[in-house]
Amino acid sequence: MNFELVWFDSLGAKSSCCLLESGKTLVIDPGIAVMQPSFPASLAKKLYWLAQGKRAVLAALKRADAVIISHYHYDHFIPDPGLYRGKLLIAKDPNKWINDSQRKRAEEFYSGFPGFRLGRAERVECEDPLKKLKLARKKRFGRYQPRRQDLLKKGLKWFQERCRRWNRYQKIEVPGVVWGDGKSFRIGRMKVRLTQPLFHGIEFARVGWVFSVVVESRGFKFLHSSDLDGPIIEDYAEWIIEENP
Repeated sequence: MNFELVWFDSLGAKSSCCLLESGKTLVIDPGIAVMQPSFPASLAKKLYWLAQGKRAVLAALKRADAVIISHYHYDHFIPDPGLYRGKLLIAKDPNKWINDSQRKRAEEFYSGFPGFRLGRAERVECEDPLKKLKLARKKRFGRYQPRRQDLLKKGLKWFQERCRRWNRYQKIEVPGVVWGDGKSFRIGRMKVRLTQPLFHGIEFARVGWVFSVVVESRGFKFLHSSDLDGPIIEDYAEWIIEENP
């Protein structure tokens, strides 16, 4: 399996776009965004790197047979439906485990796809996600622990409100687009596994959820963690170590 790191933040514009080839060509997270104001470079340089990165991402998309979008931040997808025409598109489910801003972006994006419709809301079961984070729950932070417990309690309350919203959302339905959360696929000679939704950063991070991608082919394993932001959560770090990419 061959792979290319198409564009990453270290090149001057925000992205984590990767291209993998084994029988077919897969592109993961074909997005690009300008660096934040605090990044130590002039606006002219930032825009130059953004243009360079966009050319690289668009070139990768042209080669792709399949595309994976781990979540709906613009450094992870370009919201132009025409770029994905004729390709297998596997994406984060926009109907659950998502915050409002990403849901809005997803709805606007998919409204440009043939056959897009908003269907009836579906029942979403919402178990407390902390129950699956056994290592994180065991961690103790000294004098910060009471503050941490307070933040987790507020986070759970926010999550429960999110769940109520997911149960009210009209269901985004797009023929030919696959919601990939927790699913597995074969693309060419590649076995592709997607995780269930994971926090975008710390527990109950308000920026939402992502999924990570594991690709295996001919004894080679590639892991695209997406925005786990560190990872900060010990359980996610342990999972990456166990995968041993």
